[in-house]
Parts: sequence; structure tokens; C-alpha cells
Amino acid sequence: MAVVDEVKRVVAENTKGPFIVGYRFSPEEAETPGITMADTLVLIDELAKKNLDYLHVSLQDFWSTPRRGVEDSRSRIEIIQERVGDKVPVIGVGSIYTPDEALKAFQTGVALIALGREMIIDPDWVQKVKEGKENEIITEINKNNQEQLVIPDPLWQAITHTPGWFPGIQ
Repeated sequence: MAVVDEVKRVVAENTKGPFIVGYRFSPEEAETPGITMADTLVLIDELAKKNLDYLHVSLQDFWSTPRRGVEDSRSRIEIIQERVGDKVPVIGVGSIYTPDEALKAFQTGVALIALGREMIIDPDWVQKVKEGKENEIITEINKNNQEQLVIPDPLWQAITHTPGWFPGIQ
């Protein structure tokens, strides 16, 4: 909370107009010990009091469910949205490869959806949706398209050597 307070102080002192301040976090860690969903609920309750512009929930899979810390079969994003979505806008991310998946994700009530890997795989994702060409969206990375996708070598090495991170890489 001290970091959030300091960022907000610096922004207030150094900006003349609107400046967006949010907080991005992963709600759980797979390791034990590690952050649990119960820990995250305490965190987001406090963050919701900080008058932030958004909370960005970083997930590998938008629909993933809690590992430990709460007994709830709903997705983490649904739990978080219900808990604080009326106090601070929630951004969700994670394996939303098609417009239909994006629409389904919006039904949770989240304010925004982020596309990360999806935009690396198909940089024209948004344009294709805008032009009604959803059926042309590429949803798996092609191992031969590093140059075409303009992906720097360090990121490309991470993508191609981390099975399961990107669809198409096994």
C-alpha cells in the first residue's frame, strides 16, 4: 500500500491533467507457500480503498478457478469482480482468442479486457473484428513467423521454449 500511496503522491505532484494509475497483479501463485486467493481478497479490499483507476487481474486463463484459499467454483475473475468491481474497474486478461470469447468474458461484468498473447499472435486482431473478418483471426502462433510478427529474439526464445504459454507451442 505504501508503493500505491507513493505513486499517487508523485503523480499528484508532477501532473497537470488526468493521469491513470492502476494496479496489476496475479491473484495466486502455484508455489506453496505463495499468494493464495484468500490473500488476494485481502489485497483487493485494501486496493479498492485507494481510489485507483483500475485493477488489472493477470491470468494465464481468464476462466481459471482458485487453487487454494477459498472454496468457490467460480473463476477468479468472477470472484474479484463481484468483490470490488463496483468500487474500481476490473480489467481481465487470459486466453481470450476470439471475439466470442471476449463477449463471454464481458458478461462477467469486467470493465475492460486486455489482449496480450492474442495481439502477438495476430496483430490485426482488432482490425479484423472491426471489419467483420472474425473468421480470419489467427489463434495459434506459427513457429515460422517470428520475422513477420516482428518479435525480438529474447521474447521469441521465451515463447518457443515455454510449452503451453502460447497456443501452437507444445
